[in-house]
Amino acid sequence: MKPTNARSRPRPAWWIAAFVLMSSAARAAPVVRSADLKITVTSPTSCDVTMVVAIDGGADIDHRIEAFAGSHVELAAMRGARHVGGIQTIGRTQSLVLKPEAASYEFSYHAVQPADRGYRCPIWLPAVPTDGRSRAVRLEVDLPVGATPAASMPAFTWTGAHGTAALGHIPAVVRITYASPGESRGWGINSIVDALAIAVFAGATAIWTWRARR
Repeated sequence: MKPTNARSRPRPAWWIAAFVLMSSAARAAPVVRSADLKITVTSPTSCDVTMVVAIDGGADIDHRIEAFAGSHVELAAMRGARHVGGIQTIGRTQSLVLKPEAASYEFSYHAVQPADRGYRCPIWLPAVPTDGRSRAVRLEVDLPVGATPAASMPAFTWTGAHGTAALGHIPAVVRITYASPGESRGWGINSIVDALAIAVFAGATAIWTWRARR
């Protein structure tokens, strides 16, 4: 009887290559390939948002939107994805988990903010990063008829009451101050404080996304 060799035979090159490819695919984290956001500002405290998102990799995608006291977000329509469970409140956010069923998916919602958080439109942010290199996030915003845009975050290019922007990431909040006919509006102390709050929320969201991917 021949002695048993404790070492396994060398694997063929094709098997090793296939194993490396499968391991790389398993380790690959989902990434936002593109996102198109269309925002219609209906009043200083309300907005309608339609998002079209394409994500490479991943299965169930968690989306988070800020949810302060007095705010209300209502999901209006969805295409190319389906719910996984219901909408849940987690801390100061609402969680919407979607399972994409197509190369891209689309959903729309209506958001209402309390009066002290006016001129803000919260975004239902997927907990998936962009690649950090391309500017594949496109935003369009329409203000009420006759409104004149003032300060905004992020910065938009305006043609009348219609603004456009291209970013490298999806913002957690879009803030646009505007003036009705005969009014003048700019950055005041409340606007500055609000901008800092947006930055803190965006930073916390980025940290949460990084920890969720580990």
